[in-house]
Amino acid sequence: MIRFKLKLAVRNLLKNKLYTSLIIGGFAVGFTACILIALFYNAEHNVDKHFANYDNIFRLYDAKEDKAGLDYKLNTILSENYPDIEETCPLGFAYFPFTLKDAETKDYIRANYLVSTNNNFFDVFSQEIVAGVADKPFSQNNSAVLTESLAKKLFGDKNPLGRTVKEEFFTATVTAVMKDLPENSSFKAEILLNSENKEFQMAQECNGGVCIFPVEHFLLLKNGTKPNEFAEKLNSSIGQFTTTDSLALQNITDIYLSTKKLGWADEHTKGNSKMLMVFLSIGILIILLSSINYLNYTISMQYAKLKEIGINKTNGAGKPQLILDSFIEVTLGIIIALLISVILTTILFPSAESLFGRSIQISDINFYQLLPVFAAIFFAIILLNSLAPIYILSRFNITDFLSGGRKSRGKQWIKQAMLTFQLTVSIALIAAVLLIFKQLQFVKHHDLGFDEEHLVRIELPFLFKKANALGNEIATLPFVSGSTLSAGNPGNINLSMGSGVEDNEFMVNCIHVSDNFLETFGIHLLDGRDFMAGDKNKACIMNRAAIVRYGWENIEGKKYNNGREGGYEVVGVVNNFNVESLHSEMTPVALIYNPEQEFGTLSLRLSAGNAGRQMEQIRKVWNNFLPDDPMEFTFYDDQFQAMYVKEEKLAKAISFFSLIAVVLTCMGILGQIFLISLNRTKEIGVRKVNGAKVSEILILLNKDFIIWVLIAFILASPATWFAMNKWLENFAYKTELSWWIFALAGLLALGIALLTVSWQSWRAATRNPVEALRYE
Repeated sequence: MIRFKLKLAVRNLLKNKLYTSLIIGGFAVGFTACILIALFYNAEHNVDKHFANYDNIFRLYDAKEDKAGLDYKLNTILSENYPDIEETCPLGFAYFPFTLKDAETKDYIRANYLVSTNNNFFDVFSQEIVAGVADKPFSQNNSAVLTESLAKKLFGDKNPLGRTVKEEFFTATVTAVMKDLPENSSFKAEILLNSENKEFQMAQECNGGVCIFPVEHFLLLKNGTKPNEFAEKLNSSIGQFTTTDSLALQNITDIYLSTKKLGWADEHTKGNSKMLMVFLSIGILIILLSSINYLNYTISMQYAKLKEIGINKTNGAGKPQLILDSFIEVTLGIIIALLISVILTTILFPSAESLFGRSIQISDINFYQLLPVFAAIFFAIILLNSLAPIYILSRFNITDFLSGGRKSRGKQWIKQAMLTFQLTVSIALIAAVLLIFKQLQFVKHHDLGFDEEHLVRIELPFLFKKANALGNEIATLPFVSGSTLSAGNPGNINLSMGSGVEDNEFMVNCIHVSDNFLETFGIHLLDGRDFMAGDKNKACIMNRAAIVRYGWENIEGKKYNNGREGGYEVVGVVNNFNVESLHSEMTPVALIYNPEQEFGTLSLRLSAGNAGRQMEQIRKVWNNFLPDDPMEFTFYDDQFQAMYVKEEKLAKAISFFSLIAVVLTCMGILGQIFLISLNRTKEIGVRKVNGAKVSEILILLNKDFIIWVLIAFILASPATWFAMNKWLENFAYKTELSWWIFALAGLLALGIALLTVSWQSWRAATRNPVEALRYE
């Protein structure tokens, strides 16, 4: 019996192969998009859960000051005075590109993630050591621990243990090699240094002559310890050791998606909870669109075979049997779509990084959480589509069945509401994509306040004594039109100092510069003069934002009193230029003239030409001065473009899923027009017999869709405006929410709708009326 009903279901699915393929295929694509979004969402929520004791690992932070960088000395205080703590572990982060060398062979690699910590790190984070010279990884004061991948890159097949590694700021001995941290970690580490060595502590903060080494403290609490109660206990007694009395605990699994920016390293490794909600919302909308499409398909198929159902009822078939037939047909179609979606997901899964901006590993996903959700969605869709036959069978009696049952009952407002919802979603997503690309074009072509074209930045080794000689030698090359040295540069400020005004305290970004800085960067002098030889370590030039912030009308007699005795005389004012991405407001900047400073950056203005050949000639000069050091360079335009990679990936992902939503909407429109054509076949035939033109039939069938698109446009515009206005708040400099974006989105949706409708409408309008009336 079941075998017969399965054959019957397959036969019904194959009756209209094209329509069935489009709807089932569309549902499969929609379900694939939802699976991919669900995998990404789940992976993001499972960051740091690979650590064996993640439930008991907490980061300590000062809730009053909203910072996690606390004095290194707290590590010993906590471990010796609080028995509720199993282990304490300090982490000092240094996240910046650096060159790590093999002191013996002079081989080098580029690395990005350095962490200063102690031996407790390997117990707290259950990190496996694969090779070591002693029982403890940090067996010496100057110990370094490398990851397997870094050791392989630097030493190849050689044994790294006992070898010396060097960087501009440190020299260390490799005493252990550890497994790489999983990709699904909220922090990264390629090399660990022994934090008990003061020279390996990454940062220093001084206030009123008192200096500390700020680090992030991670605590492994004993089983059964309640974090809130422990924090209260900690604050009630920590005062005897430190002035901090507002300590709080943050579980390690909450760090990645937290809105708190407690540590400098957070900027590099945090996720975006708002963006996850955007993707989750898109996923829910896509599954709703897919379900609506399949529901319309189910209803269409039921209406199409009403005469067949009537004959079956006449021959004794009961309602339970008819419902079972429809249930099997619905379930078969959805199972086919699900199998297709699993295949598509398997194919697309390796491309997740290009879509979401991060790779997703199978180990990152908790299938015990996802499988019940997928099962619930799957059975809900089957149940929803199985109710459609009950609804249809309850509306028609046996006379309706035998007469074809194609009389329209009411306004069919439910189907119209579903289609309007689909069109609203499509218009909203199209408008969002248009605005995102408009904003990206705005920030990419925004005037940065300096000429970034053909401007290159070369990193200089720390304590390099011949920076001026190197710059002068390179400046003699015929294609170099400008050359300047600086400590810090636009996009990479490493020094900020206070305003020096007691009642107007704010931070000023400071760049120590040599000669020709303004000329090389193409920064315009608005007032005053450029530096002269007698200004050495006495004068500065400020940008317009700093002058406005100080409230100065002119710079005559003005000084920047940053704490240095005598301060710096302000000799000039330049136009505002960006030192950060356009996410941030224009900040005050001071260019301090000190040509004898130890500089870390050489900036060059190149003429238009073959950049590759130009850099090779510059490299030859570099090798004469620094034969054992690699020349690392970046073009400023590339550097600033890289600041918007997240937005570009967002645009790509939203465009991809928006395209899926639009395709699903087309499927919904196709289902509606198919059903309308089916119910009005007799009417269309009568009109054609009485002389109606094809164009009149097309207008008859299409006019309702124009009204639905208009309603959808009215609903989508304010909602999209609100959502995108919130998104634009992430940028200090933003494009306008132009009216034409919404108008264009509505027109595109209308065009897509009419094209989709016209395909089926044309078929109905050009059909021979005899075929429609032959059985009447």
